[in-house]
Amino acid sequence: MLVLGITNNDTAGACLVEDDRVVAAVSEERFTRVKDHKIWPAHSIEFVLQHAGHTIADVDHVVYGWSAGFNSDRHLLLYVDRIAEEARIHPQGLPHLRRRIATEMDNDRAKRLEFDDFVAAHGLQSRAVYIDHHDAHGLGAFVCSPFDDALVVTCDGRGDFQSLTISYYSATGQQVRQRETTIDSLGYFYGRITQLLGFVPNRHEGKVTGLAAHGDPERLLPLMRQMIDVEDGRLRARCGMYFQPSYQTYSDELISRIRQEKPADVAAAAQRHLEDVLTTLVAAHITQVPTSSVCLAGGVFGNVKLNQRLLEVDGVDNVYVVPPMGDGGLPLHAAAGHVYRTTGLRPRLPSMALGVDAALTGAELTDMLSDRSGLRMLDDVETDIAKLMIAALRANQVIGVCRGRMEFGPRALGKRSIIYRGDDPTLNDWLNKKLKRTEFMPFAPMTPECLAEQCYVGWRPDHPAGLFMTITYDCTAEFRQLCPAVVHVDNTARPQIVRRDDDPFLHDLLLSWHASTGQPALVNTSFNRHEEPIIGTPREALAAIEDEIVDLVVIDDRYVVWKPADNDFVDRYLAR
Repeated sequence: MLVLGITNNDTAGACLVEDDRVVAAVSEERFTRVKDHKIWPAHSIEFVLQHAGHTIADVDHVVYGWSAGFNSDRHLLLYVDRIAEEARIHPQGLPHLRRRIATEMDNDRAKRLEFDDFVAAHGLQSRAVYIDHHDAHGLGAFVCSPFDDALVVTCDGRGDFQSLTISYYSATGQQVRQRETTIDSLGYFYGRITQLLGFVPNRHEGKVTGLAAHGDPERLLPLMRQMIDVEDGRLRARCGMYFQPSYQTYSDELISRIRQEKPADVAAAAQRHLEDVLTTLVAAHITQVPTSSVCLAGGVFGNVKLNQRLLEVDGVDNVYVVPPMGDGGLPLHAAAGHVYRTTGLRPRLPSMALGVDAALTGAELTDMLSDRSGLRMLDDVETDIAKLMIAALRANQVIGVCRGRMEFGPRALGKRSIIYRGDDPTLNDWLNKKLKRTEFMPFAPMTPECLAEQCYVGWRPDHPAGLFMTITYDCTAEFRQLCPAVVHVDNTARPQIVRRDDDPFLHDLLLSWHASTGQPALVNTSFNRHEEPIIGTPREALAAIEDEIVDLVVIDDRYVVWKPADNDFVDRYLAR
């Protein structure tokens, strides 16, 4: 079965799944170079089909997980009960509920029409499948996980009139245990704090997570609880002066209150409250189902600190966060979920390297350099590339890598990464300035699997979240001393654990670095500047040398490119 998944809203993209294999997946931003591009993903659809040697005529099903629409079985009683409750307890909130529902209908109509027009233009009406937004997230998380059964939690701003679902998935099916409306949205709660702190909601929430570790979470917790909280096991927002289920509306009273506070204290309280709410909900459900495994999907679970807290809940033994957890992952979630529903097959995700390939010949790279006369190239025929990289890192060179197929999702996992040594505590200041970023969380460490236990407290080889940089761990004292650049002020790090079978070159590079320096990790940050998508092609990597973003670029583990006028390291290395 050949299934094409498509999303055309936040971070548009496409994914192709064939039977139990994810063949290709990519976001449109990587082609248009517009971050989180909200557009019809024409380039992405073309790429995933061409990569597999197929055309749209070969596709058995085209699946859409952004907007299936209002479903009376799922949503009608949920909203009737919620509106009746508001009318009884908090009638002044009713206009806010009505506005949220009307806005959601208006916002989804145009995007759904784009998909319907595509289906009609290609004669795919009989092959089009619409999956409920949160079902798509939940199915994607469970199907791609290593678990046979799991408590599956989805949480985001909103999608198909829901903001949170909690279900039990097993081989016998799905049992929905809790649904919450888009009025009662933790995604909107955290996104609103993001905007109130001067960042862009639905994009910069990670900055708030990092900033939170610098503040006092206790003092402003009462304010956060006035916005949204758990009441009798249900998530309930208090729409009015302090909360709206929207990124647009903020009362003067709320703006004034936030401006009087330290930004770090606001972030800390929001982070603590988010953790408290979701750990409370998960704790209530995990004891009621015959599993200790939890799967997470939806944009809220881009919050790596939250995911650590959920792993620590009594009764939870393991957590899987589907790597493209947000709406940008919907093409994968929907396509893999539909295959599972239809055939029982479970497409797994051993790697996120699902995009454009960096592979090219020396002649092709030479031709690419012809209009960049200031750059030089060295290949693996002339020298051992891995040894050169170790020497470069020891000489404080910033290395950009463009290796194999580009990753799908928000995390660079060694295919389109910038790497550096982890023992420089000033790194976060000067490298973020070089990349024109404003960050409060340190860069992430890449650690070979055989060294992970000595670095991260509680890590186990069967933790899938550690493979994809989707969770934090407390750090050991030894790791904190050896690699201070990747340890946050709260003594946590968000690692990528590298197994040899997954990436032999990167794994062996990390072991060589450890043998050379005693350091069990290298710094990994995404290969992009602030507000730009992660690079996709070797040509984009070369531009980073010209712009002095990196000192060297390693392409496909075979070629090293640098600018001799600005950097004489390679010449000195070769002249040893």
